[in-house]
Amino acid sequence: MFIGKSVLKRAAVALGAASLVSATFMTTPASAVSDDKYGAAALCGSGYRPLDEIDLNSEHVYLSYSGGTDCVVTMHVPGDWGSPIDNTNAWIDTTPNPPSSQSDSGTYSYYAGPVYVYAPGQCIYWGGGDYWGNFSQGPDHCN
Repeated sequence: MFIGKSVLKRAAVALGAASLVSATFMTTPASAVSDDKYGAAALCGSGYRPLDEIDLNSEHVYLSYSGGTDCVVTMHVPGDWGSPIDNTNAWIDTTPNPPSSQSDSGTYSYYAGPVYVYAPGQCIYWGGGDYWGNFSQGPDHCN
């Protein structure tokens, strides 16, 4: 009898957890992009693939690539989706030959970017973050 109660208790806990997960997914806005490297690459456009990422406390900065063009997107962590955060930013630039840069910064609820630079065979500098902290990397991905 003790084993039966234990099994029933586990089943009830599992059913409750499944209901909570279902309710969470049903209340997520349809426009929210999943906070992963593939979601960030999709924001860059068709044909982009994940290349690099940096996880900050409140943001994830993603670098994606397609045919000589690099793309950066800074995404809020899921717990902050829908909450405007000051100075959410994404940026990217190249070394000379010729120099090129693009940035996006503002009070965003989901993500900053995408920002692009065409840089085949060149080193890039890239980064992003928010009010709480920023990340920068480079020179990087030089070939």
